[in-house]
Amino acid sequence: MGIYVKVQGLKMKFIMMSLLCVTALFAELKLGDGFPVYNLVDQFDKKVVVKQEGNTTLILSFQKSVSSGIKKYIDSKDKNFLEDNSIMYISDISIMPSFITSMFALPKMKKFDFKVALIYDDDVGDIIPREEDKVTVMKLEHNGITSIEFVAPKELDKFLK
Repeated sequence: MGIYVKVQGLKMKFIMMSLLCVTALFAELKLGDGFPVYNLVDQFDKKVVVKQEGNTTLILSFQKSVSSGIKKYIDSKDKNFLEDNSIMYISDISIMPSFITSMFALPKMKKFDFKVALIYDDDVGDIIPREEDKVTVMKLEHNGITSIEFVAPKELDKFLK
């Protein structure tokens, strides 16, 4: 009986530690964290890596309406606006059904004059903080998150100078 209780106690400790580890893995990113290295691709299926050195600004979209606002904003800028200002645009399309992605979204994105890094895996996007109808703007210095803002697409100019 005593061995059974010890084994059950060890099992419970193992389960609790496993849950804590899994929770930590999927915890939302916050100031001071390093931005994870993701295997993302752009709309042309070319590998995209978040810059690990220097300063980078990420603009992230999690909704179609927000993505449309970001496109409108970028289209109003010079052709190389994103590259010239160390800005990377990432769109989470993991919620989109794959047939919609392949038949409609990707062909449309391939006409863009700028690169869009795409998140296909919902586990990747889940740790990125977001607000409804807002762009998540993250500033990175040597891959460390120094700023997180939630901005309406119409207000991007105030945050992307």
